[in-house]
This record gives sequence, structure tokens and C-alpha cells, in this order.
Amino acid sequence: MPRQEWTTVEAPELGAWTPALTVTVVLPAKDCQDELDLTLAALAAQTYPAELLDVIVVDDASAEPLRLPAVHPERARVLRLPPGDGHGSGRARHAGAEAATGDVVLFLDADIVATRTHVEAHARWHHTVADAVVLGHKMFVDFDDITAADVLQATRDDTFDRLLAGRKQQRHGWQEDFIKSADRLTRPVDDAFLAVVGASVSAPRALYAESGGFSTFGLRGIVDTEFGYRAYTAGAVLIPEPAARSYHQGARNFAIRGDEIKRERSGLAANYLPIPLFRPSDVGRMWQVPVVHAVVDATSGTPEEVQVTVDSVLAAEYTDLVVTVSPSKALPRWVEDYFAADARVRFAPEPVRTGFPAPFSLIVPAGVAIGRSAVGTMLALTASEQVGLVRATVSDEPGPPVELWATRALHRARRHAGSDGLDETARRLFGVHWLSGAEIGVRPAVVGVTRQGMLFDESAAAAR
Repeated sequence: MPRQEWTTVEAPELGAWTPALTVTVVLPAKDCQDELDLTLAALAAQTYPAELLDVIVVDDASAEPLRLPAVHPERARVLRLPPGDGHGSGRARHAGAEAATGDVVLFLDADIVATRTHVEAHARWHHTVADAVVLGHKMFVDFDDITAADVLQATRDDTFDRLLAGRKQQRHGWQEDFIKSADRLTRPVDDAFLAVVGASVSAPRALYAESGGFSTFGLRGIVDTEFGYRAYTAGAVLIPEPAARSYHQGARNFAIRGDEIKRERSGLAANYLPIPLFRPSDVGRMWQVPVVHAVVDATSGTPEEVQVTVDSVLAAEYTDLVVTVSPSKALPRWVEDYFAADARVRFAPEPVRTGFPAPFSLIVPAGVAIGRSAVGTMLALTASEQVGLVRATVSDEPGPPVELWATRALHRARRHAGSDGLDETARRLFGVHWLSGAEIGVRPAVVGVTRQGMLFDESAAAAR
């Protein structure tokens, strides 16, 4: 599927299709037995086939261990985690995902009451779109004095409207408004992942693993958004599904202390979410996740050419980047010694095929030097030309070009490359733009040696 164009296909109608994929529901939970009882009651009456559905309750070191109540899905178990500094929904969700066996992993919060077709509404997209990450819909409502038996009956009969009559319901306003403003997430913008909320989100288990899954940030609050970023950067197609309806038991925490939560998470957001909304633009800083991760292919040149190529990347006017030399196990020690003090340079013994989780992967063959403005120019072209790959030829001689991939385009194209090859898949899914490297200072490096034996790029000196 090209970009975010999920509306170009149709998922099967609820109740009118035959599921085949297995689904594991992961419920991160802590000190919430009463809420969990209602959540499990709703999951016990889903329309999705029971033999294809299992549930893992991840008890994040509750003071009193959580248990399965009398009403629960046929295939359910509790996974209890030990106490630890990293406790929080991220750790619990990831532990549940690692224990999951389903083709699809559906994350629900332990205080979410799902309507009868909730799992089915998620799963139908995973039967339709290979890279789907599906976002459920929820309302906030008071469940005081409602029992598990009440929830079970309302789920079976689809009568939540009657069960909750007279109770004030609050919509998840910012998420719904964001999805609407982004044309139901069909526009391939850099911040589409902001719509991802862990209260109801599902992904293929293989794509979850490729993304690295939920991170552990304790209770500081960006785990949902950061997972959304990782999944999106790994090439997910984000699909909002209003039919995956659910109810959150009680008021939204963010609505009560939103400004405080924003401040608490601002440092993590700046480091792990490399978009302008969270990070000052290219201010000479080094961040946990850079915007550009350059991979220098050491197999295509000599150790001397590796050094001058890396130096040219580090000299770029665009500074929000790191460089990995790959593979490096055959390089002499002096190459690593030369870059030892620069934290932006890493060495990978085995081949590295992506700059993930950076949003852009710059692939540079050893023996190529790039001009100071080249990185910034290629980044601008991905936006102006609306493409997932910009290629710059090095010279008239045959050889690999310099490539700037949107990392999400690289991952999705690799997963679905057919007999026509990666290039054609990338063109079909995200678009490719070619340009002459001479226009932006991409050229073959010419290694020079000073009287002291130091290496430099003679082509750069000639260009000046």
C-alpha cells in the first residue's frame, strides 16, 4: 500500500467474514482488580472466535497480586512482573508482547471495556493490510456500581447504550480532532504517529518486533507516542477504526493534569521524537534519536576512503545526524582511533541495513565525499518532491549512488520487495527522485596524505 493510503482498500464487514489470524490481547495492569474484572468480562463475550483469541494480563508488581475473576475469556492467564525501577505501562506491554503467540497483538488498558466487536474490528484490518497498526476508539464514562455480570450481558447483547444511559460520556477529543484534521491519517506527514494511544492499539507481532516495541520510561509518560513513532518509522500504515468502540472507566488523567504531564515528558520527547514539534530544528545538539542516521558502507572502499567519507558527512551543515561505519570488523585500529572522541561516530562489526529509529537513513559508499549542503538539500527534496527516496549519482562512472531514504519507506519496501526488486517497490510505494550529485557536491573522494601521514580529501580542497 502506498504511503498512508489505507482508504483505497476495504476491510470486510463486521460479522460477514471468516477470520484466520490469531490475536493475543495484552492488558498492562497494576493495583486495579475491580477495573480489570469489567475489562475481562467484556473480552469474554467478543465476536472474534474464541479459539483464535487469548488474553495476557501483565501484573506490573501490584501490591496484591492480580487474579483472573470468575468471568474471563476461555484462554487467559496472568503474567506477574517483579518490582523494578522500570515499572510502568511500557515495560508491562512489552513483557506481554514478548510472551504473546498471536499473529496480532492487541494492547488494551486494564480499565478499558470493549464492545462486542472490538477485537473483530481491529483484526479485520490485519487480514487486509499487511503493515496495519490499528487505533481503537473510546469514550470516558463513569462505571460506578456496574458489575462484571452487567458488562458481560451488555457486551453479549450490544446494549451498552442502555447500560450507560444517564451517565455523562466524554469523547477523546484531541485524538479524534487530530485524526480528522489529518484526513483520517491519510496524509503522510511526519507527526501522524501522534494519534497512537496505547489504550487500544494493535499491530502484527512481526512488525511490533521490528519496531522494537514499547520502551521503558517508568511513569514519565511518552511510551504510547514513542511506540507510535517507532511503528510509523518501521513502515506501519496507521489506521483509525471508529468501529473498535470501547469505554474507559472514569475520567481522563491528562484532562486533569495535562500541563504538568507535558512538562514532565518534554525532555524525553525531545530526545526520542525527532520532529519539530518536540525538538528545536538542527541547533547543533546531539540527541538520543537523530533525524539522520548515515551508514557508511565500508565494503566499497579502502580504510583511507572510509575515513575521508565519514569526515565529509560530519562536516555537513546539517548537524542532527550520526554516522555508523558498517561493517567495521576488517578495518584497521587506526580508523577507530581517529574517530574515538566523536560521539556521533559508531562502528558496527556486522553490516547495518538501516538507520532506524532515525526517520531518515543516509547510505553513503566509502570513497564518496559529500558537500556541506548535500544532506540538507536531500532532506528538503524528500519534502518538496513528496518521495521516500532521494538518490544522488556520484559520477558518470558506474557505482552505487548516495541514497537518502525515509526510514519508513526503506523498511516497508524491503518487507514487500518482489521480483521487480527494491527500487521498483520503493518507487511504487513512496516515490523516488534522482539528481546529479554534482549539483549538491557529491563526488568521488581523492585521498591525500600530508607530510605527517594524515589523510585528507583532495577533492574537497580542489572544490574550495
